[in-house]
Formats: sequence, structure tokens, C-alpha cells
Amino acid sequence: MTITELLTRVRAALADALFFPPVPDTAGQANDALQEVTRWAWLPPLSGVAVAEDRALRTHENSAAKAPEQAEKTN
Repeated sequence: MTITELLTRVRAALADALFFPPVPDTAGQANDALQEVTRWAWLPPLSGVAVAEDRALRTHENSAAKAPEQAEKTN
């Protein structure tokens, strides 16, 4: 194999990898690809919801603990 043939094969492999996404051959492969995309598309928003939930819970616990103290001061 000459250097020209090697570079041609490398260029073709890179072009296939970057410009032409592989098309699934079977319905099972298509389903797997769809599940993978769906999982990664929803993961960041769900992570944000979990963080917000923890922050809201801590804020509520702090506010709830302060409420009786404030009520005692006003009485």
C-alpha cells in the first residue's frame, strides 16, 4: 500500500465518520439508537430538576424551622 492509498482510505474513513451517520440495518438497531438519543436528551433536564428539588427542600426546611421562632417573637 502506498502513502497515497493510505491517505485516501483515511480520508474516506473520516468522511464517513463525520459526514454520514450510520443508518441502522434492523428495526432493533433503530430502536436502540432512538432509546440512546432519548436517554441523553432527557438526562440534563432531569438532573436540573433533581438539583432544584434538593435546593427547594433545604430552603423549605430552613423556612419551616424559622417560622416557630418568629411566631414566639411576635407573641
